[in-house]
Amino acid sequence: MNNQLQKKKIFNFLRSMTVKSLASAAAVAASVTLAGAAEAASFNFSYTLESGDVLAGMLEGDIQADGDTVFVSAITMPTFNGVAGPDLNFVESWIELLLGADGSPTVSFSGLVMDIFACDTLDCSGDPDGFAFESTGSLVGFPAYGGGESYGGVSELYNSDNWELTAKNLESTPEPASVLGLLAFGAVGGSMLKRK
Repeated sequence: MNNQLQKKKIFNFLRSMTVKSLASAAAVAASVTLAGAAEAASFNFSYTLESGDVLAGMLEGDIQADGDTVFVSAITMPTFNGVAGPDLNFVESWIELLLGADGSPTVSFSGLVMDIFACDTLDCSGDPDGFAFESTGSLVGFPAYGGGESYGGVSELYNSDNWELTAKNLESTPEPASVLGLLAFGAVGGSMLKRK
């Protein structure tokens, strides 16, 4: 019965609100949601190995608040020396893959923060192909690049000077929260125009 009374109070409160105050409340709620929105974008990347071979491709990810780090959600169109490699549908962080701990596949514009494993098989099991970067050396003993058969077939010392990441699109892709915020602010403006 207590739950029923709470629902009735909430319903009466919402019914008593004017369109303007309801739109204002929606705008405030959307603004709070916007504060945590990430900046989704597409990027081109390349890495030059010690041999001069070049790994390249595109990735999708969210730029983090530091403006350098990108949490990667997908790798697309990977190539090695201009030759297309297999699709890398599995992208995970080393920490997540090897230790089972929470982690996000990560790259950075500076190349100083790299923690990514990209494979053509789920969990990189069986006989996987793909590539991996680990910039701290804490997991394998040294900062490393590792490439499967299609990506150099090597394991070598990672050099951040050989990494390049550039934004593919200059404008960020709006997150769903930002679209909600725009709609809420439009509703506030529309209700103010009606009243004049």
